[in-house]
Amino acid sequence: MSKYLLAAVLFIAVPASQAQVRVVESSPQRPLSGVAQPIESVNAQTNAYFELQSLKEEVSLLRGLVEEQAHEISRLKQQQMDNYLDLDKRLNALSGGGNPAPVDTSLLPPSPVESAGGGVSIPNSNSALGEAEVYAAAYNLLKQRQIDPAIAAFKDHLSRFPNGAYAGNSYYWLGEIYLLKNELSDSRNWFTQLLEKFPNDRKVPDAKFKLGKVYHLLGEDDQGRKLLEDVAAGSGDSARLAKQYLQENF
Repeated sequence: MSKYLLAAVLFIAVPASQAQVRVVESSPQRPLSGVAQPIESVNAQTNAYFELQSLKEEVSLLRGLVEEQAHEISRLKQQQMDNYLDLDKRLNALSGGGNPAPVDTSLLPPSPVESAGGGVSIPNSNSALGEAEVYAAAYNLLKQRQIDPAIAAFKDHLSRFPNGAYAGNSYYWLGEIYLLKNELSDSRNWFTQLLEKFPNDRKVPDAKFKLGKVYHLLGEDDQGRKLLEDVAAGSGDSARLAKQYLQENF
């Protein structure tokens, strides 16, 4: 009897032990903790990649801004040099290749003429000769590249002879000088005064062309284009230069 009981106990115990072993071997829980780690690593790498791309875009943008500013600085330097060469060319042309020609002879006061009584009649102007001398002194300072003294001299001429025969010339040269110095607001002021006060002066076409350039350099393109197109519709050197400037800049 005891033998049968022992056999029964062993028969029952063995399957229970095997069942426990199978439960342990088939446990699916342990690998899950190992799957989460690669996912977190991928997310970190993705974030780092997008941050790097963002930084590259910012660097590219900054590089473009620097290149644009460098181009603008180069353009302004070239414009200043062009203004200087243009002024130098005009001065040489007016000086007749080195021979002094301080004033336009067409604007000189009329020569004395003989009166009916045989005497000499002096033109009815007590300041024409003095004005010519004052203007000539200012112009000669400009020819000698004494820019600041020339500015003072032209202003002195205008203060003494505001409606004189050479007033338009002084307004024009002051506008030219300030354009050369890249002081655009002052240049605009002098050219504008010439156009307003002496609309029939022979310097008007040149002044209008230069004023159009000044407005363009100041960023006021509509006003600049209007003046340049007005000059281009005319004739002479100013018209040709205005057409060229419009083609190159508008």
